[in-house]
Amino acid sequence: MNTYIVKRLIFKDWYLYRGMLVGALILGLGTTEAIALAKATWIAVIMGVIVLATIIIGMGAIITSTSVNERKQQTLPFVMSLPISYIEYTTSKIVGSLLMFGALWLALVLGMVATILSTPWFPHGMIPFIVIMSVEMLASTCLIAAVSVTTESQGWMIGITQLGSLALNAVGFSIVRLPGIGGTMKSATVQWSSTSITILLVEFAVIVLIIATAFFVQSRKRDFI
Repeated sequence: MNTYIVKRLIFKDWYLYRGMLVGALILGLGTTEAIALAKATWIAVIMGVIVLATIIIGMGAIITSTSVNERKQQTLPFVMSLPISYIEYTTSKIVGSLLMFGALWLALVLGMVATILSTPWFPHGMIPFIVIMSVEMLASTCLIAAVSVTTESQGWMIGITQLGSLALNAVGFSIVRLPGIGGTMKSATVQWSSTSITILLVEFAVIVLIIATAFFVQSRKRDFI
């Protein structure tokens, strides 16, 4: 594998999105601070969580759209003229996108967890639910990245992004009704039930499957131009 070219392509995407990443990080951490200062005002907390979810989902869609943008801007032929294979191109797009998104995602998730743990009135039992929903957003972003790099279609990417938003609502509505999750959300301590752990394992398995499928589909292609 031509690791030098792969690293340069990843760095290019990081450079292009550096301003958005910093802005999203500042806005996200500012939102977690606002949640901590809400003083048990649950409407403000809900609004803050919605803002955080919007930042994560929106930035995920923007970051993972690099392949679509390269197709639209006619820069893909130049990229593929470099000494790079389909596996190396796919690696640069998927790994690069997920590294960028993962840095933002991890910072905001840790910020939210720290806010819950450091805020006296916030029930610590919310943490498993927050983590599960955050990993669901990570899985959704992996799917957007996979669809973006395999189809290079803006229409498909927009459709998957909307589907991911609907799936987020459906997953949240469903798991909050499970006794092992919804039944412990108001607890003063963090309680990781077998249900929550199983859901997390399934989500991570889905992420691995999505990424593996993207590489498999790319390996079947014979023409990238």
